[in-house]
Amino acid sequence: MSNKQLDASFKINKIAIIVDPITAVDSKFFLNLAKMFKISELQINLLLLNNNSELEKQYQQIYNPKEVNFWGRFKGDLLSFCEPDYDLLINYYNKIDYDFSLISERTKHKISVGFSGADVRINDVVFDFDPKDKETFKKELLKYMTILNKI
Repeated sequence: MSNKQLDASFKINKIAIIVDPITAVDSKFFLNLAKMFKISELQINLLLLNNNSELEKQYQQIYNPKEVNFWGRFKGDLLSFCEPDYDLLINYYNKIDYDFSLISERTKHKISVGFSGADVRINDVVFDFDPKDKETFKKELLKYMTILNKI
């Protein structure tokens, strides 16, 4: 975990989730996390990282490489996804990919969780299991956020 300082009263109210479609996790799983955090589903913003015909109908936003210009600036839906201030960023992928890391870094957040295999510098909490194991993820996320007293 990084050395971020979080105010003792900090609670998770708004969540951004960046998803690699290879994990094959449908959007309902992530929207159901709202119950765990006692927030509205409207406070969860999802971004699917690549086109996937089976999943793209379920996700609010899909990463389009054309929304990153030559200088690495974002525009369109990608900028709209990254700009709000989120309390928690979930990087739901486990591979090193420049685009994935860039989006994660540019998404405004207070704390981030992700998986081993991704660039270790982008996550405060790193889980060392397969992202396809949704139940373990849910259990571990709940455990860590409860320990940090953020739920």
